[in-house]
Amino acid sequence: MARYSHLSDKVTAIVPVVQRSTVKYMEELEAELSSMPGYKEPENVKEEKESLKSRTDPECGYIHQARKKGLGYLTEMTVDTRHGIITGVDCYQANQRESDIILEHLKGQPCKYQEIGLDGGYDIGAVHRGLELLGIQGYTAIREYQNNAMKKGFCYEEETDRFVCRQGEYLGFQKLIYKKSTQNYYRLYSRSKKQCKNCPYFSACATDLGTVRINASPYYPSFYRNGKKVGNSDYLRIMRLRKIWAEPSQF
Repeated sequence: MARYSHLSDKVTAIVPVVQRSTVKYMEELEAELSSMPGYKEPENVKEEKESLKSRTDPECGYIHQARKKGLGYLTEMTVDTRHGIITGVDCYQANQRESDIILEHLKGQPCKYQEIGLDGGYDIGAVHRGLELLGIQGYTAIREYQNNAMKKGFCYEEETDRFVCRQGEYLGFQKLIYKKSTQNYYRLYSRSKKQCKNCPYFSACATDLGTVRINASPYYPSFYRNGKKVGNSDYLRIMRLRKIWAEPSQF
């Protein structure tokens, strides 16, 4: 969970030159990513970016979201629902995402977690795969993604790591793609466009460089496994406990 504490309005704007690079979630995840076909070392990009700093507390960060705006800190907490106690607390600058820091938070705690319930802000492939590597059964609320292949009639076959279209044709995993403009990786599933040109659904598919393609999370198999849990008895049990114990502890 995350809590934002807002500070004074006494701020100053600065425009530093910063190094922008990919998010480093966890060492074990980075090692796994680097072993995938198509991996390439990320490039550090220098850019000017205006940021707001507090004159009285320069260590805090500025967050600007629809429902959260201001200077402050981001607190990452874990709560034991069996005993109703907070088991771990880490504090970060507020201009971060909870999903970027949850894995290192959990890894650094002295107690071992068997199950964990998280809100939709953590619904990304890296978090789901990281929890698997840590041996934690995660239950995360899902959120809607605009380019969800399932909305276009595709199904995913976990055992073969491929997508199947409405006509029964397959788009297999090819390689990782690194996108310099966003400093992110994605997982490429594709097949030749020539094989699909007579398909009645062809116009609804994404195409590029002579292929029909799907771009997915670099950890899509784990992302898919999390979605399959939603609504089952364990998911409902964990989310009920989270609502009782975790949400009230933020106030």
